[in-house]
Amino acid sequence: MIHHFHGDAIRHPVRMRWFLGVVWVVILAKCTLVWWAIGHWHVPVHPAWIVLPTLILAALATGIWLAAHDE
Repeated sequence: MIHHFHGDAIRHPVRMRWFLGVVWVVILAKCTLVWWAIGHWHVPVHPAWIVLPTLILAALATGIWLAAHDE
């Protein structure tokens, strides 16, 4: 069986991939908590004003990390 992921496994060690996964879980938990808190305490702002920039910047940082090439 041929694994095409072998090159990426060298570029992105298992430890870093786990770290990235844990960070994404924390980000999603924070976004969920913020959405709940704003609704629960009736804060006069839509939760998307906080959640969307968080997710966009996290996705951008993840994309840059995944696309980075060692030169």
